[in-house]
Amino acid sequence: METEVTTTDQATEQTLQQESQSDSNVDYKALYLDEVGNSKKLRKRSQEAETKVTEFTTAQETNKVKQMKEQEKFQELSEELQKKLDSTLPYKEKWEAHEAIQREKYLSKLPKADREKLSDEKTETLKYIASLKDDEPEPQSVKHSAGKARHDNSQLIDPFETLDKDGLQKNWDTILGQYTDQHKKIN
Repeated sequence: METEVTTTDQATEQTLQQESQSDSNVDYKALYLDEVGNSKKLRKRSQEAETKVTEFTTAQETNKVKQMKEQEKFQELSEELQKKLDSTLPYKEKWEAHEAIQREKYLSKLPKADREKLSDEKTETLKYIASLKDDEPEPQSVKHSAGKARHDNSQLIDPFETLDKDGLQKNWDTILGQYTDQHKKIN
């Protein structure tokens, strides 16, 4: 019975060693690069299929229009095109209103002198120029106090005596830095 257990133990050890050796021989980078390549191929195929479908549908519509012209069904053609036009007009009006609002928004961020010059520019250009204006930091005036340092780090933490153990442990580096800075000033 013991020999059976030892042989099964040896067999499992051998399979584990083989698995660990096979894991160490696996080139994960190559597998990853293969997956990336496969993904790119699939994406390209998908994009090509989408373009073919759109080309097919536009070709089908143009063929339909040609057939109607050949059959002299101008009335039906006119009605069909009028339906398409009527369905798109509300979207056109909404888009023009939206673009006008955006243009005004971006123009309002510019100085008055520049508004007149840039009023004929594209909305994307105005957006870019307005974002450049937003990124510029506004100059801030510094209040002057006579005899006072610009950066006073002494108020960063509570005084040494008022901190509890946890506060001391959390702020130990700052406390030690303040202590050494004060002694350097004295000496």
